[in-house]
Amino acid sequence: MGRKSVDEIIEGNLTQVISMLKDGCKDKEIIEFLGISRSAWKAKKNNNSKLKQAIDEVKEARNEQVEDALFKCAKGYHYYEEVATKVKEEVEGENGTVLVKEDVKISLVKKYKGPDVVAIRYWLNNRKKAQWKDDPNKVENDKKVLKLKEKEIESKVII
Repeated sequence: MGRKSVDEIIEGNLTQVISMLKDGCKDKEIIEFLGISRSAWKAKKNNNSKLKQAIDEVKEARNEQVEDALFKCAKGYHYYEEVATKVKEEVEGENGTVLVKEDVKISLVKKYKGPDVVAIRYWLNNRKKAQWKDDPNKVENDKKVLKLKEKEIESKVII
């Protein structure tokens, strides 16, 4: 029996490859796992419809997660944090002495992370470019400057 083709290797390990992609593995790690060359991987990544669709789905899911996290940072959010608190308790010993007993209690504390200005700015710059970009007239100004420079160059006489 001969060696398996690259297509057979990828098809046979497609679920593992998808799992590796979801875990954030790089192409190099997937190539090593499959035991194929980089050029074969690149060719199959572009030509194999199942693989291409799986990669696109994983990328889309990741993009959605990042968008959700960015939006959450832009809005601000509540979260719970475990906080260790030292508790002292006085206990009377057998011979009448007072003993101090220390214990550590872990409790959940609700906290609030306020809106992040950088996240807000990034979100708005990418969602509503016309309204929120740094200089909405930059393109028009650059075109005017370019025309002025062209006129200046044309007006100079080269001897």
